[in-house]
Amino acid sequence: MANFPPQFIDEVLSRTDVIEVIGRHVELKRSGANLMGLCPFHHEKSPSFSVSADKQLYYCFGCGKGGGAFQFLMDMDGYSFPEAVEYLAEKAGLELPQDNPESREKEQKQAAQRRKALQLLQEVSDAFAAQLHGSAGHKAMAYTKQRGLPEHIVRDYQLGFAPDGYGFMQRVFGADARRLAQLEAVGMLFKNERGYADRFRGRLMFPIRDKRGAVVGFGGRIMGEGEPKYLNSPETPWYHKSDVLYGLSEHRDAIRKRKMLLVVEGYMDVLALAGFDLPIAVAASGTSIGERQLREIFRLCESPIFCFDGDKAGYQAAWRALERMLPILKPEYQPKFLYLPDGEDPDSLLQKEGKGAFESRMTSQAKPVLDTWMLGLQRLAGSGADGLARMAKKADQMLEKMSDNYLRQAWKQKVESETGIQLQIIGSNRRFSVPKPRAVHLQVKPMLYDEFMAGLLQKPERISTLPEEAKDFFLDNELYYQIYTRVFSWQGSKTDQGITLAQHLQRDFPEAVQEIARWMNQEPVLDINFASVVLDMRMRLLQRQMTNQNDLAETTRLAKLEAELKQELKTLNAEIEEQHRGNE
Repeated sequence: MANFPPQFIDEVLSRTDVIEVIGRHVELKRSGANLMGLCPFHHEKSPSFSVSADKQLYYCFGCGKGGGAFQFLMDMDGYSFPEAVEYLAEKAGLELPQDNPESREKEQKQAAQRRKALQLLQEVSDAFAAQLHGSAGHKAMAYTKQRGLPEHIVRDYQLGFAPDGYGFMQRVFGADARRLAQLEAVGMLFKNERGYADRFRGRLMFPIRDKRGAVVGFGGRIMGEGEPKYLNSPETPWYHKSDVLYGLSEHRDAIRKRKMLLVVEGYMDVLALAGFDLPIAVAASGTSIGERQLREIFRLCESPIFCFDGDKAGYQAAWRALERMLPILKPEYQPKFLYLPDGEDPDSLLQKEGKGAFESRMTSQAKPVLDTWMLGLQRLAGSGADGLARMAKKADQMLEKMSDNYLRQAWKQKVESETGIQLQIIGSNRRFSVPKPRAVHLQVKPMLYDEFMAGLLQKPERISTLPEEAKDFFLDNELYYQIYTRVFSWQGSKTDQGITLAQHLQRDFPEAVQEIARWMNQEPVLDINFASVVLDMRMRLLQRQMTNQNDLAETTRLAKLEAELKQELKTLNAEIEEQHRGNE
């Protein structure tokens, strides 16, 4: 359910502790009124990530990320807003609200089906794991040792074995018609002319998990001769190949901590890297990597390395990945591409060279995405004047897919420099124009405005001390003005259900989550400093009024008031300076 009533959002927040949510990923230590830790969103050596237990907000003074419990789950774990609400509601023991009895019954049925399906898939995974560690899995277990997988990797990633022949699922789960239908629904059985049959037989099994860590499908490698070499679960309501990444749930925290992510082609590569203490890899699930998976990758790490074999198939796979990332590329993303020697993969190179040499390859041989694109264009186009024309034409077609105007211009200039041909991108006049800022976003945020809003939100009772003209503050900033007037509307009233003013504002102004978090988590604004800021704000308002004033008498009056305010501000600033000297 995407549209939750405000009362339900407030109830979820009132039962959620942001410290507990963040504490799963960040080690927090008390520092004054707040808790501090190393930011999980960017690399830093000194803690700048602040969490307020009182305000239930976090803010990083290094990278500017901020928000509450919902925003943290969205930024850290890649949840959508509805998923974050549902996750915290479930942890709090709250039932999701429904619009009407029909939708309530439908959604409850779907939720129950999902729970049952995921529980069944976990039981299947347990059954496969038991087979691997039993006599039937001797050959498959020997294979894992031959490939150099440590025992703890086999155990931690719950590898399993699907025995040869038919009937394993029925022997474990029974032949009840309803149970067999459930196994078919989750992709473990299929129907033929003889009835139900096991989909996976004689295969080493790799459980595939969603971002919450639940088993949603499997990949299976044949043990011995046979085709296909790898077989994956079919598409089901719970398993979509274009959505999942093998290793994501297991490696998310390590990727965040190390600021490294390696995209590889196979499950065994993911596990081999983890076995060499490099739990930073993910792999697509039996298909080329798609846009949704790429978005998840960039959400985790802005500088991932895409690793491919150095043969023709590897170059083709890399090119497909590059084409699919064009619509979502931004200047802050810095993906690289690493081609391994022909006939090698991460697993084989790790066995031959070890961890240090492989890390060195990642550092020294991975090429930036622009270089990879240029090389790919040259390989496709060939040599000579005709080749340059083909190169320019292909570049034109690909740049049409790029959504970031500035990045497109940079890439366009690179191709034109290499080919000597001016590109003819359709709609270039429109696409290359500098985008106009949205009306609600302030592109330059004066420090005065920030200090005023911080002082006001930290102590909302200060509203009652503001002068009459304060109602006209921020008329030139729509977003700040909306927040400011909302705070005014709550003056004298109490928030309900234990929800703080900041949490109310975050709910009502999701586009300003980071600004609100910054205001609430920065150093407290003292009363005397706030009084100085208010005087400064009054001065700015006066100056704006004088600029738009044509009446001489009124201009004279405003100028006199401005002089009085300047003197008052000068006196107050002298007092602040005196206090500072006294505190030294």
